[in-house]
Amino acid sequence: MKIRKMSQADLMDISRIQRECYSEDLLESIDSYSAKLSANSDFSFIAVQNEMAVGYVVALPWIYGEMLDLDGVDYSIPVDADSLCIHDIAVSRNARNAGAAKYLLNAVFESAKSRGYRQFFLVAVQGASSYWKRQGFEVVQVNEKLKHHLLAYGEDAEYMTRTYE
Repeated sequence: MKIRKMSQADLMDISRIQRECYSEDLLESIDSYSAKLSANSDFSFIAVQNEMAVGYVVALPWIYGEMLDLDGVDYSIPVDADSLCIHDIAVSRNARNAGAAKYLLNAVFESAKSRGYRQFFLVAVQGASSYWKRQGFEVVQVNEKLKHHLLAYGEDAEYMTRTYE
């Protein structure tokens, strides 16, 4: 398994993998992923196995207590970004037992650590909060404004956080 930085050339693979992993209402456009990469690609990686992309992670510097719009096309990194938002991680079914998700997360954590980010947050979808809890994340109670934004991610969406040492 090889982990490398994500680029605009990976957008078709990202689209293919997310269609394997998410329900239709959570799918994001290629334009949205392109916008995220254009805003900042320092924390986004691709997992490659046997010359084929089998997983990815997209993360951006952001402000803790806020969240990225689902399928947005305009992202500007806040000047006062204090955390790293793990916006999306997805792994093809045939690579899930090969540790792809763990390798991708480690790449994000190491890259963030070298740039001074220690606080991470994400939105767990499709019942994935148990997975994220095993990775050291905790569910956070959110205010009404954030609750409203979470609705775009589905009824079971949970805002989660972790501090990385």
